[in-house]
Amino acid sequence: MDAQAGMLARLFERSMGLGDEWEVSDVWFEERGGAQDELHVRVAHRKGQAVECPVCHRKRGTYDTRERTWRHLDIWQYETIVHCAVPRADCPEDGVHACRMPWEVRPSSHFTALFEAQVIVMALSGMAVTAIAHLVHETDTRIWRLLGKAVAEARDAADYSDVVRVGIDDTARRRGQSYISIMADLDGQRAIAVTEGRDKGAVGRLCDELEEHGGDRTKVQEVTRDMAEAYSLGVAAEMPQAAQTVDRFHVVQLLNRAIDHVRCAERRESAEKRRQLAGTKYVWLKRKESLTERQLAKREELDPAKTHLRTARACQMGEALQDVYSCAGRESAARALDRLCSWMMHSNVREMKTVARTLRKEREGILNWWKRGSTNSFLEGLNSVVQSVRSAARGFRSIAYFRMMIFLRLGRLDFTAQKKLACATH
Repeated sequence: MDAQAGMLARLFERSMGLGDEWEVSDVWFEERGGAQDELHVRVAHRKGQAVECPVCHRKRGTYDTRERTWRHLDIWQYETIVHCAVPRADCPEDGVHACRMPWEVRPSSHFTALFEAQVIVMALSGMAVTAIAHLVHETDTRIWRLLGKAVAEARDAADYSDVVRVGIDDTARRRGQSYISIMADLDGQRAIAVTEGRDKGAVGRLCDELEEHGGDRTKVQEVTRDMAEAYSLGVAAEMPQAAQTVDRFHVVQLLNRAIDHVRCAERRESAEKRRQLAGTKYVWLKRKESLTERQLAKREELDPAKTHLRTARACQMGEALQDVYSCAGRESAARALDRLCSWMMHSNVREMKTVARTLRKEREGILNWWKRGSTNSFLEGLNSVVQSVRSAARGFRSIAYFRMMIFLRLGRLDFTAQKKLACATH
C-alpha cells in the first residue's frame, strides 16, 4: 500500500477497533461516473490465528472462507465498503459455522454496527426513512429492513412483567375511518402494544401482545381510557379485575364539543342570534380566567339572565363540570356530578341531555379519577408524536411500518447491541 492507503488503513483500524486477529490488508478508491466515489477497505484475518466457534465460543481452526461486504459509515466524502473473506470455524463438536465479525450486530447483516447506530439515531430524531435513505445513499427498502430488524430484536428483549397501569387510546392511521389502538405503560411512559382497529376485540389483541413480552393482563390494576363503548366492554371482558378510569381530558372535551354544537345550531335560528353569536366560539370554550378583556365583556353581555341563549346556559354547565373536578374527594365529586347531570336532564338544551346520559353511564369511571388521579395525558402527547411521524412519512401504506416507527420513537426500546458494538468500535 502507498502512504495515503497506509494512513487510511491505520485510521480504519482505529475507528473499527480491530483486535490482534484482524488487519487492514488493502485500501482502494473506485470512481463512479455521476455518483459519489467509493472507498473500499479489505479486512483480513491474520494468518496463524485461531477463530472462535460461534456456537461453543472455543478457539478452532479455519475450515474455509466466504467473501462478504458491509456498508460502513462514510469516511470523508466517500461511501465506504468493507470487504472480508469471512473464515468458517472447523469445530469437531458443532460442525462448520461462519464466524461472527466484530463490526456487525447480527449474522448476515449488510451494515456495520456504526452504520446501523447512525441510522437508528437519525430515525429516533424524527427523520423520515426516505430522508435517511437519501442522506446515506441507500435504498429506503434496505433502511426499512435495517430498522425492522433492530426494532424486532429490541422488542424481543423488552420485559413488560412489571406493567400494572395502562392507558388505551386510538389514533388515526390515515384519512377516513382507519384507526389503530395503542396501549401504553403509564408508569414506564412507553408504548407497549399497537393493533389495528378500535373495536371491542382491539383490547384483547393488545393484551395478547402485552403477554408476548412477559406481561400479564390479570396483574393490570388500572386502565385509563376515553368513553368509547368498545374499550369499556373490551376492558371489562379482558381485564375484569382492573379499575377503569375515564380520562378527564375526554370528559371535558365531550362538554366542549356539545357547547359548540349548541352554538352552531342556535346561530342558525334567527338573524338576531346569528349577530349575537358571531365570532364567539372561544368565548364559550375557554375557561373564564383565560378570557381576554374583550371576550369576558362579551360573555357578560350574553349572560343567560339577559339573553336566554341556550349556548350561555350550556357554557354554565361546562363551568359546573370544572367545579366537579375541583372537589377534594370522591364523595363530594359524586354529589356535584349527580347535581350537574340532573340540571342537564331538566334543561331545554337537547345536546346537554345527551351529554348527561353519557356521564351517568360512565359515572364510576369518571369518579375513579379521585382515587388515583390517573389521566391519559401521556397517551395524548404520544398521539401527537404518532401523527407527526405519519405526517413526516406522508402516510403509511403498511400497518407494519407504522407499528415499527411507533415502537422505535415511543417504545423506549433498548438498542444495546448497536450501542455496545458502536462504542467498542469507535
